[in-house]
Amino acid sequence: MKRRSRGAPPTAVAWRDGVHVLGTAIWCDARRTRAVCFVSAADRTSAERTARAGHGQLIATAPTLALLGARAQELRVPLHRPFTLGETRLTLLPSGYGPGAAALHVDTGAHRVLYAGAIDPRRADLIPCDTLVVAAPYGERHHAFARDGEARVIALAREAGADGRVAALLVSNPLRGLAVAERLAADGLAVAGHRAIVEAAGRLSAAGLPAPTVRRSVARADVLVWPVRDRPRLAAALGARPARVILASGLACERELVRTLAVDAAVAWSGAADRDGLLGFIGHSGATAVAVTGPCAPAIAAAVGARARVLGPPEQMALFAS
Repeated sequence: MKRRSRGAPPTAVAWRDGVHVLGTAIWCDARRTRAVCFVSAADRTSAERTARAGHGQLIATAPTLALLGARAQELRVPLHRPFTLGETRLTLLPSGYGPGAAALHVDTGAHRVLYAGAIDPRRADLIPCDTLVVAAPYGERHHAFARDGEARVIALAREAGADGRVAALLVSNPLRGLAVAERLAADGLAVAGHRAIVEAAGRLSAAGLPAPTVRRSVARADVLVWPVRDRPRLAAALGARPARVILASGLACERELVRTLAVDAAVAWSGAADRDGLLGFIGHSGATAVAVTGPCAPAIAAAVGARARVLGPPEQMALFAS
């Protein structure tokens, strides 16, 4: 296809209960029924929206479709392997946000759109685009994550074990729980999890995909991975086992929330970018137009400047942000 223009018009994407790549049939993370919908990640929000919407054809990675339990017509797409839909060239790229999470690069010949969604810039791939659509679950000035967050959480978990306690890690959603469980298991820790995390690991395994071993019982586990939204049920899950409760999430930057959750420690270990990471990703994209979604979209759009705009309705930061 011959490219007509390198610059993307500011109206390359629009929001209508999801992101629509204009001039194509492609919708991204749509909340209403669409003929073709790309699902960026099987986090709690995407899973609920997809289940309600009942899209015609889903485009996603195999892990994401397995985690969603998708029943509709599906298009399982490997990363880095371009394919076409009509005259539009599509490529899925890793976003780094969690197991199976991906970004979608759309090349219509007239413009290139990268729908990135939530990203971890340390693990996300970036290729040239004219319009970048990125989610900002974090982005305020106080959202600054420690680079050694992962190592600190693992060290805290081992310290808890040395004291005869289980480390109860509060994470932002089951998808993030899977990623945390995988990392801890790789470090030799026995991991138990909330039912949603256990079931998610089971779906991956049943589909023949790599999955961490996550136990249902905390009895012989070193670590219990638990969604922060179910904090009130944590004590019942622990039973008689003494525990050290650790918030392992970007939400650790929210001081009032940390006090409310009554945790023993809080570490900003997140699957999403902090403010500087997201701004750096946007800067390296080379995009002439940037659309930002999510709770911190206004802060990020203001920091980027005139080429950026907020896309979608106002959102509040949720306990399962990332």
